[in-house]
Amino acid sequence: MPKPIEDLTAILQAGGGFEISALDYDPTVLAGVIGQMNQSSVLRVRDAAHWTQDQLISVAQNAPPGVAEFVF
Repeated sequence: MPKPIEDLTAILQAGGGFEISALDYDPTVLAGVIGQMNQSSVLRVRDAAHWTQDQLISVAQNAPPGVAEFVF
């Protein structure tokens, strides 16, 4: 079961990262919180082929450099 976005936000604010499935989260919702990620954290998105190219780029641009990883 996916974690609520509020839980993910708390994890990010504490300096953590996580791995999620693109099937469970809307990238527009994530884009609003991933800018808070620490540059040493990792956001790994499994099933990334389910998002459009524009959605992938949006997530990558909103995260600190090097933080977003996509698994297709």
